[in-house]
Amino acid sequence: LFEQAKAYAKNNKPEVVNQNLEAMRGLFNQTKTLYVRCNFAKDILAAIKFCELYNVRMVLCGGADSWMVTEELKSKHIPVIIERTQNLPRRDDEDVNLPYKLPNILMKKGVEVAITDEGFWKDRNLPFQAGQAVAYGLTKEEALQTITLIPARILGIDKTVGTLEDGKDATLIISEGDILDMKSSVVTHAYIRGKEINLDDIQKQLYQKYLKKYKID
Repeated sequence: LFEQAKAYAKNNKPEVVNQNLEAMRGLFNQTKTLYVRCNFAKDILAAIKFCELYNVRMVLCGGADSWMVTEELKSKHIPVIIERTQNLPRRDDEDVNLPYKLPNILMKKGVEVAITDEGFWKDRNLPFQAGQAVAYGLTKEEALQTITLIPARILGIDKTVGTLEDGKDATLIISEGDILDMKSSVVTHAYIRGKEINLDDIQKQLYQKYLKKYKID
């Protein structure tokens, strides 16, 4: 498939348009990025060699064993998107805290690391996953970057989002307490491109309803 796509990409005006190969065109001039999902070290190394063969820019997703191949990831400038730190290690003989330590291990070795989770409904837990990484070596600033600046940089949108700077979109949240701490964080305001988002939902409505219903004077 990649051989066909590479040959197809050399023709700017093909007689027959192949939508599958058309979608891969940007991989070979690195205007697009290939996101490779794998966890075992041997698979990660195979993916690195494969992308090097086709001169494709790679981002590693998953990467449970990425701590074993940090030199290869750093030398090839391959960032890692960790899928959930709130997890158990993959092997019985591994450190039980390895998933929590992984962001710090990678960052200290010079590998860019972002934290994500499976499913959009779990995104609300990302700050707390980053916060747990603080207990295992990251600074709060580094932890915050794993869910803000670094993901934006990986996606190539860091000129508009990822940090609070003049000229960037006013996309931000405001929280009472520590945004990385599950016990004290209370998000009070959210803005996307400067527009305030209504944070009211059925859960808050039910909370207020039953708070008043069973309140004892």
